[in-house]
Amino acid sequence: MKLITTLILLMLAVAGMGKSTDIIFILDSCAAFGNGHIAVLIGNENTGWHYVSINGTGSMAKPWGINTNADTGIVITDEAGLRIRGLKRAIRRACEINPNERHRYRQFKRIKTTAEEDSAVLSAAKNTASSIVYGIIGPGQSCIDVAQSAFSALVKKRRLDKRGNAPGRTDLIPKRWFRKIELRIKIANRRSRDGKGKISEISENY
Repeated sequence: MKLITTLILLMLAVAGMGKSTDIIFILDSCAAFGNGHIAVLIGNENTGWHYVSINGTGSMAKPWGINTNADTGIVITDEAGLRIRGLKRAIRRACEINPNERHRYRQFKRIKTTAEEDSAVLSAAKNTASSIVYGIIGPGQSCIDVAQSAFSALVKKRRLDKRGNAPGRTDLIPKRWFRKIELRIKIANRRSRDGKGKISEISENY
């Protein structure tokens, strides 16, 4: 009887694997003349990762124009087409998975989420990355807008937004926005009246 109970618990645990997914903000701190390039991974070590990034106009000389070579939720796979599940390996692969864009992601910050939240987050990030027009600081969308869309979707899902706004919406420098994620979370968590819905954040670097 004890063995059967153990097997049932094990089966339930395996069935639940992959349901909880995370948001990973990844930063190339050297890009854009030191202002940084930020992108988003959504997923986990069981199911793999979706990669979302706006990469510009295809020419450093054109800070405004057509949004070119964007990654709109591509699944991170290796050269053989197999899903990559390890996070650090996925980040390394994200640096080169787009044949027309190369990045040097060396820092990341991870926010624990639920599968339902990640569905909203991924949808928001993909929608932003699919913008027709690119603009380094408007009009159009840039890499910071992808990160902010992802964070805003989570904040709104947890009802931690204020009049529809998430903290940090006016910060347009990717490197600075990345470094202040903890502050954005602290501000959002103050809006939790009953302590529910608070965001926990894990920060890691290579």
